[in-house]
Amino acid sequence: MRIPETDPDALNPEQREIYDRITAGPRGQVRGPYHAYLLHPGVCEGIERMGHFLRFAATLPGNLRELAILTVGRHWKAEFEWFAHAPIAMREGLSEDIVEAIRAGTPPTFADNDEAAVYGFVRALLEAGHVDDDVYADMKARLGEDGIVELTGIVGHYTGVAMTLNTFEITPPEGERPDFP
Repeated sequence: MRIPETDPDALNPEQREIYDRITAGPRGQVRGPYHAYLLHPGVCEGIERMGHFLRFAATLPGNLRELAILTVGRHWKAEFEWFAHAPIAMREGLSEDIVEAIRAGTPPTFADNDEAAVYGFVRALLEAGHVDDDVYADMKARLGEDGIVELTGIVGHYTGVAMTLNTFEITPPEGERPDFP
């Protein structure tokens, strides 16, 4: 890691307020990208609120949310993102086979049509930078336009998280790092 883990006793009041909010909330601790974000309270404030909403208050079902997060994490080879979200994805109902296929970089086989559509949407957005009319129309029929906004927000937010993790070389503990081909 290019930066030290956050020392709560060394934080200024603005940083400490955000730190306390994170540790008192559903995350329960400061880890991963928040060690970097706390270096800049203005950035951390906005990112933390967005991340909190997308993880804990948004409307997409958990399996679809976590599928999108894993797809983003794998695309950017963000090891900590994978480490943090693969177990959550399986708790939210994503099959172990799908999680493993994404980790291995192979196309998963989906039994759930919504999962297949979300995976295709996210891959198109990451690979091409946009989605075509057919993919958009299909996703609109499945999730509505507000669901597309939420899904796109997840892709954008977690791309930023991945960039932060990769920039600051924030990785999982030894023995927990995914083997990305």
